[in-house]
Amino acid sequence: MERFSLTRLLGPLLIWLGVVGAGVFAGALRGVDPGALGLVGVILALPALLSLVLVGVAEKRWAQAVILLIWTGFGVFAGLVGGLFPLALAFLAVPAIGMVFHRGRVVEALVVAVLGFIATWFAIGQVALPELLADPARTLFQWLGVLATLALVVAGMISGSERRRLSLMDAGTASTGTRWRDGVSGGLFEFGRDGALLGANPEGRAQFGLDGVRGDVSLDTLSDSEPARARLTETADLARRRGEPVDARLSLPPEGPDDSYGRWIDARVTPLSTGGMLLHTVDRTDEEARLEALRRSETVATRDAQDKTLFFAGVSHELRTPLNAIIGFSDMMQSRLFGPLPGKYAEYAELIHESGQYMLDLIGDVLDLSKVEAGRYTLSPSGFDASDVVRSSVKMIRPSSDAAEVAVDVDLPGDDALLIQADRKAVRQILLNLLSNAVKFSPKGSRVTVRARMEDGALHMSVADNGAGMSAAELARVGEPWVQAASSQMTEARGSGLGLSLVRSLAELHGGRLELDSELGRGTTALVVIPDLDEV
Repeated sequence: MERFSLTRLLGPLLIWLGVVGAGVFAGALRGVDPGALGLVGVILALPALLSLVLVGVAEKRWAQAVILLIWTGFGVFAGLVGGLFPLALAFLAVPAIGMVFHRGRVVEALVVAVLGFIATWFAIGQVALPELLADPARTLFQWLGVLATLALVVAGMISGSERRRLSLMDAGTASTGTRWRDGVSGGLFEFGRDGALLGANPEGRAQFGLDGVRGDVSLDTLSDSEPARARLTETADLARRRGEPVDARLSLPPEGPDDSYGRWIDARVTPLSTGGMLLHTVDRTDEEARLEALRRSETVATRDAQDKTLFFAGVSHELRTPLNAIIGFSDMMQSRLFGPLPGKYAEYAELIHESGQYMLDLIGDVLDLSKVEAGRYTLSPSGFDASDVVRSSVKMIRPSSDAAEVAVDVDLPGDDALLIQADRKAVRQILLNLLSNAVKFSPKGSRVTVRARMEDGALHMSVADNGAGMSAAELARVGEPWVQAASSQMTEARGSGLGLSLVRSLAELHGGRLELDSELGRGTTALVVIPDLDEV
């Protein structure tokens, strides 16, 4: 239903009284009989004065019906006393008053006015009325009544158009009597200037449990939660001060024992030009539950990673001690420190030494990789010459390359130093892993080439071999932990698949990258780019 404003009724009534008062004053100036003038003024002012008495309750349907009947009675009286044809215009006062109310009242007012006119038509000639007004007073009554009626009609039309304009402004594209709120996703509430709830769509009522609620509902009583009410009130005040929409998130308490998290609702308060406001609410409970589940999963995963790192650290310590003893004793046996060994025993000592060294290297890679994944591998940057690291790494790998009958070539930029700010130990570990892989999976008689250059403030190190190479599918997966290419199965050398994964992780810790270029039958080239940390 369209809302009613008292000012819309007061205006036309005061205009009517103003025209009547002006006419009486003009008659007094022209010397009209004071008695007749006063009687005309009282008769014409009476319907407006009686309507003013009911202005306080004019939003009630019964009060509006009484006001329409008062003006209908005035039209009947004017027709009988002043003449039907001269004062037929007086019946227009009834629909003029109806325009002030909502649209349904206009139709009712027209029906009542027509019925009053017909009743007056049949009454004239059938009822002998006493002469209440003399001819001069009747003439004054006629023209003053016509002027007041015309003024009332104009005022009623203006008030009716203003009512419709405000109604459309509030609703956007439809009046508050339509179901325009139902087409909005989420809850939608409309509040008046005094904060009272004027209407809400079904989704909004369900969000705040308003179905079946009796009594007045306002913004302050919309939610049962005290924090949510305070948040809404604060948001509404801020929206009024700014004159623009303001967003807020409401936390509602759990609805039952099965509700662990409560409910979360995003609210937007939009002020209206009439002093009221619109409240749009969207239930975000499901989204918040999914985020909470993700946060818990992340916490569990982080704790598991930390536990794994601690486990590997403890296990590596326990394993390294006996492994070092095994490697040391097998080395003594290989060197025949305490005398010669029978043929097979010397071969077994060599296998024990190689296996122990392989396990020690594997434990080191696993521990380092777990530290990187857990975010506990800390870089220790320092300034150094990368050329020295390349040369020393090649010397360290030389015994393995000689045993595998693989030549290792070094390509460095002459006497120019490759100065860089990075973690020296990590750079050496990267290069040793790449060299070890290249030598391990290269056939006898082949060559491995190591190159290093400074380009655009970054160290570019590459290790190229002419081994079996890899297919595109294998190349896409190499670098993941525990993943090896099929070509690695074609050699007797053992590998864990952790080397390239550790290389990639250490490069990325520096803000760099690992690039692999390989083709079956044509070998593999691994390029590592390490930015200078002073320039990052």
